Amino acid sequence: MEIYRIEKGNAPAWLYKAYDYVRMDAFVFGQGIPLEIEFGHDEPIETLEAVVLAEDHRPIAGCRITYPREDIGKIGRVCVVRERQRSGIGRILIEEAEMWIKEKGYRHIVINSQDRAAAFYEKCGYHLVPDVNPEIYEDHPPRIQSEEEKLRHRKKLGFSCVLVEKYLD
Repeated sequence: MEIYRIEKGNAPAWLYKAYDYVRMDAFVFGQGIPLEIEFGHDEPIETLEAVVLAEDHRPIAGCRITYPREDIGKIGRVCVVRERQRSGIGRILIEEAEMWIKEKGYRHIVINSQDRAAAFYEKCGYHLVPDVNPEIYEDHPPRIQSEEEKLRHRKKLGFSCVLVEKYLD
């Protein structure tokens, strides 16, 4: 398995495309998330930090890393191609992202997750943070959604978002 780190604009173009390929397969084709929603809020390539896993030179998993506060690392857009889901690749991806965040001196990690993936993160040592708007660590102010809006979102996309966190040793 090949493990690649995209460091803020310092990666070959093919590596960005590899990450986008995994997102397209997992989210757009796999979950039916509209293309404009999946890619509509991306940061510029110059600021992207991400981990990409490949096997036999084929991208199979990826996630982005941000630092929303000086004491928090955030893992986001965690994705595994459909054919490799439930194979242990996601855990390897999370462990690699955690290692990189820890190397930078961060010990508190948060993930804004789909509710249906919360059990996976709990197996990786994360804890659900109930009753907290998972958008508090986004680049935009958290949206205030009524219960009706949350239900509409859940019906439209098939999930709602939750916040999970972990403190590293």
